[in-house]
Amino acid sequence: MSQATTSRRIPRRRPLAVAAAATATAAVAGIAVVQLSGAGAATPPGATLFADTNRDGRLNGGDMRGRSAWTDDRGALVMPNLDDSAGRCPTLAEDGSRLTDDELAACHDASDERVNGPLDALDLAPLRVAALPRAGSDAFATITVNAAAAPHVRLFLHRHGEYTPLGPDTRLTGEQLRSGVRLALEARDLVRDPAEWDGLIDVTLEVVDGDRTSGDTARLRVAPLILTHDLLPIDRMVISDNGTTPEDAERHGYDPEVPARPVEDGEEVFRAELGAALAGAGLNDDLLEYPTGGDRWMRDQFITGYFAVPGPDGTAHRMRVLLRSADVMPEGSSADFPLRDAGRSAFTVLRGPGTAVLQQYDADRVGDDEHSALWGSFSSTGNFLVAPPDERFPAGRVLYGSNLELAAPDATFTRLLQAQHEQEPLAVDTSWLAVGHIDEFLSFVPAGTERGWAAVVADPELGRDLLTEAGADALLDDERLTAGTRLAAAGIDRALELLTRELGLSAEDIVRVPALFTRLDVPGHPRQDIVANHLPAVANGVATGTRTFLAPVPHAPADATGEDVFQRAAEEALAAVGVRVAWVEEWDYAHAVGTVGGEIHCVTNALRDLSAARPWWRSPGRS
Repeated sequence: MSQATTSRRIPRRRPLAVAAAATATAAVAGIAVVQLSGAGAATPPGATLFADTNRDGRLNGGDMRGRSAWTDDRGALVMPNLDDSAGRCPTLAEDGSRLTDDELAACHDASDERVNGPLDALDLAPLRVAALPRAGSDAFATITVNAAAAPHVRLFLHRHGEYTPLGPDTRLTGEQLRSGVRLALEARDLVRDPAEWDGLIDVTLEVVDGDRTSGDTARLRVAPLILTHDLLPIDRMVISDNGTTPEDAERHGYDPEVPARPVEDGEEVFRAELGAALAGAGLNDDLLEYPTGGDRWMRDQFITGYFAVPGPDGTAHRMRVLLRSADVMPEGSSADFPLRDAGRSAFTVLRGPGTAVLQQYDADRVGDDEHSALWGSFSSTGNFLVAPPDERFPAGRVLYGSNLELAAPDATFTRLLQAQHEQEPLAVDTSWLAVGHIDEFLSFVPAGTERGWAAVVADPELGRDLLTEAGADALLDDERLTAGTRLAAAGIDRALELLTRELGLSAEDIVRVPALFTRLDVPGHPRQDIVANHLPAVANGVATGTRTFLAPVPHAPADATGEDVFQRAAEEALAAVGVRVAWVEEWDYAHAVGTVGGEIHCVTNALRDLSAARPWWRSPGRS
């Protein structure tokens, strides 16, 4: 693959690469000048292999205890090295053709046998063989990795600032053993299927010195993928560039910092009001462009997360992760291009230093276009939310919509999320929704309550009551809206019963906002008695992380004072938990598009400030 044909990446600004670049020199020096210091740092007898067992970001005497085990309290971690630190991943094949989806995903820092500069070195886990000053001239040592982990990791010998791949047959010499040996461990992937690999890595040192043999083992765990929750402040808001196709960006390069020209109805108004709302919340209002070629549903392209491991001085070293949607294209899917085309831009535009892009999908679903047209939307990442952290789930909990009997998101995708063991995904029955996305009736905001956050939940019965007060007879007499209210109320009640039980929500943790649903009749669809939001759904908004909630203008009838009754009720409900509403007009750009449309959450994505995320390994109550 050509190294010359690479994408234009986000300039080295705060959201993606600057934090990593600013600390690279110091952190790499920490690996290069690893010392055994502190209490208990005297040279230990026999073969000794050190890893950062006490998770302070350094190798020192505090790592002596418990190196061969991994528990919630002790045990070293290694970052999945899946970003593109040197910008070497191409966007086109050598012959100028488009790379396949799998070829795009296959390129990252760990896909070669090199350490690609200081930023790449930052993502390796340091190891050290303690010096054996009395080792004989014929002494030697080997270092091996357990069979399950071996295909997923790589060891490097770190000497004189250079990194050399270390194979299972490589022998460390007596001379090296006498002075001590520095190593670095690279994780080539995250855990995708625990049946194949559980994420634990046993690195074993064996020293042979004459007729004496000694050994030691250090156990590490690959860092899990943690999906971000919406209480973290927004760093940059990502929106669709509808006038540029993913292939255009791949062939000609793309700068996501350059504002795109609005090409869709209502897009100019939406962009202006979204930017004003972000500025009013004290956030960066420069929208980050993302080429989709008209697939405006930005939240459906990827969901954001991160990897994190201990860094020096009590800090956390993080890598941003974009997990591409496993939504097989509803028509024309093929083995080379199975997934929604706009998802490719995550690789070609946003991947780079400190930002990894992953994909996971079941290849057996490819080509079944009829099934994808009817059920594929469950796999869209707009169908995944993260309940914010609490005592039981310190990293938050993944929620997703599912038709529990007939269809669900891609099983390999949800298995990957389950395999991380930190956010225990929970399926919520959304079979009553035409699109089936959980964000159509649910979101989360910070709250001045004991829990610290609240669920914003659509309430169709409240919506009917407000319409009655406003004398909106035409809406009240519509049989489709009456049926929609009944079906949606029943579905939301079932969802709340589950969420109350699984998340421990109390009445004060639920903010009810008005909604109005209509029943849809879709001939030939396998699900009937399904609904969609008739008016823009207030609950389908975006929490900014600054106690401002971005919500779509609902276009409900006005009361006697001329005020939109849904807006008034939503403002009062959210103000009760300390949240301000910023209204954004998106009717033409989002709500009125297609059969069911969407709202702000559907047509935006957010890169959030990861520095506000507490290290998952330190969280109290981890299980």
